[in-house]
Amino acid sequence: MKRTFLQIALSLALLGCQKGQVKKPIILNPQSEIVVNQDSLLFEVEGVNWTAWVNTPVQVIYPQLTRINNQITLRINPSEGVIEGQAFLTLQRDENQFIYPISLKNQEAKGQLQDLRSPKTVNTDSSMIQQQVLYAFDHSGNLSELEEGVFFKENYLELFPNAGTFQGLTSTAVSSFYVDPGTVKEIPLTYSLNKYNQTVEIKAGPLKDRYNNSVSNGTLAIFFLEKGKEQKRIETVVQDSYCQLTMPLSEVENGSLKVKIAQVYSLSLIIQQP
Repeated sequence: MKRTFLQIALSLALLGCQKGQVKKPIILNPQSEIVVNQDSLLFEVEGVNWTAWVNTPVQVIYPQLTRINNQITLRINPSEGVIEGQAFLTLQRDENQFIYPISLKNQEAKGQLQDLRSPKTVNTDSSMIQQQVLYAFDHSGNLSELEEGVFFKENYLELFPNAGTFQGLTSTAVSSFYVDPGTVKEIPLTYSLNKYNQTVEIKAGPLKDRYNNSVSNGTLAIFFLEKGKEQKRIETVVQDSYCQLTMPLSEVENGSLKVKIAQVYSLSLIIQQP
């Protein structure tokens, strides 16, 4: 009796183990690369209640699953594309999981060209050579080929020495670059007398670099005034190609005046009444 009971128990345990075992699905159309929203994967399976999902480095995708007899079809249809490359497909029935490495690719789409410049800002006092790097991203953030097998292009461009803000090939904010004016070439210096107010307006300008660009607004200009034994230093800034100051005639009459911007000095000017 005891022996019979043991035989029954072993038989039930064996049946339980057999019930829990699920045969690994067989892939019927192995592919090195799956194009999403286009290709399908076919599997031969046993039993029902199969589920599936795909793990990429940044997302989980649940493919469309259809079953006919002992065959299931999986179609990966993400609404916004995928990060291309290695992924893992998991098929599950009950507590059994089977994992298949796959490679995902989006349908062919033209990427958004990017035009990066280095340095972003060029000064006409320095080299006008600028590095350009071209590349493109698709709508899902994958690098796109510019041409077969080429993802980046590098060029060296010689810019015109015209100050301003310019757009690269893509006309986007990232592609913008700047050419700044260089150091002033010379400093013309003049003055005018206001007899009514007994003041003198002293003006330096127009202030241009060697390529005839107006010197940048905010550039420091220093006026030096000598009258007898007295010396004065007055700082101001360039605005719209000029810098100027107004002083009482009594403080500057018969005095000597000059202006310095960077390392450039103007000629000395003697302030006199006509």
